[in-house]
Amino acid sequence: MTTAHRLLSLFGVLLLPFAVTAADTPPIEPPAEAPPVTRALETVEVVARVTGPSLWELRRGEHVVWVLAVQSPLPRRFEWESPELDARLAESSLLIAPVGFDLKGVNRVNAVFLLPSLIRARRDPEGLSLPERVGPDLYARWEPLRDRYLAGKRGTDDWRPLIAALELYGAAMEDAGLSYRRQVWSSVERKARRQRMQILRPELEIEAGKPRQLIRGFAGETLADLDCFERTLDRLDADLEAMEERAEAWAVGDVAALRGLPFRDQAQACRDAFLQADFAEERGLDTLPRRLRAMWLGAIEHAMARHQSSVAVLDIALLLDPELAMVESLRSLGIEVTEPDAKAVEASSLDAADESEPTVERGPAGA
Repeated sequence: MTTAHRLLSLFGVLLLPFAVTAADTPPIEPPAEAPPVTRALETVEVVARVTGPSLWELRRGEHVVWVLAVQSPLPRRFEWESPELDARLAESSLLIAPVGFDLKGVNRVNAVFLLPSLIRARRDPEGLSLPERVGPDLYARWEPLRDRYLAGKRGTDDWRPLIAALELYGAAMEDAGLSYRRQVWSSVERKARRQRMQILRPELEIEAGKPRQLIRGFAGETLADLDCFERTLDRLDADLEAMEERAEAWAVGDVAALRGLPFRDQAQACRDAFLQADFAEERGLDTLPRRLRAMWLGAIEHAMARHQSSVAVLDIALLLDPELAMVESLRSLGIEVTEPDAKAVEASSLDAADESEPTVERGPAGA
């Protein structure tokens, strides 16, 4: 990946509510020798066969959409199989891809010509260094993490806090063996193609002006990104346990545990710093989360109207985020939503009823 395209991928990370464009980020080799950091992230990496959670059931009359809600990030190396999903794919005629976006005019071909603007965009528009912008306390916390995960990177003290936070977090995830790559979606898509299923790709085309103007707007504005920077340090210092629990909960299908873990982490603060900036609001980028949400709901409506059974794949954070209120929106459209936990409880209740039913022994006639 060129430096220019790597920088452009940062815009993708910020623009998509639960960014999948981070899949373009190449692995970063950890340094041979690094200073110790409390609770090193490499302990997260596991290789296991997992089935993930049961499917969400969205039903309206005789029409149903089965939703595979995917956790991100996940271990880079794992074996994933879901007999339930295979069965639902076999009986369905439509697969709905995760919601995405296309930043019009930005691609690998023209990225190289944007390189000078992108390099300037990494720097503070007021000419302040990173330690000057974040202050001595936060910088003291940044240094050991930088030395561990960004060793060999030059010019990090010239980065603005948002860029520093994104680069550090991406490198730490790679070091931990965690990835935002769409490995689950890729597997589902291959299965659907083998079955010659129709695939619907809800994708929003973003008209944000010419790419160079967008980058210059970003480069010229001081962002409210200290919260993003501090929360990223917090996440890497102390949130390893929650990250492990979230990955494990997804692997065993424990939606209740996922709901109990915080989803509005540092990523939300970083997106807010970008989307709530003046240059983003002027281009309508601040409305992207709502527009992407509306596009996915429209895809579900399309499936309900034209297909008796469909399958959809979506980031579980979209379903569980209380601000997006996705479940409530589905129900307001007259769609019955059954969560995996509710299905499990119902199934266990039926099993218990079967086990408690008295057995009648019949003797010879006339006895």
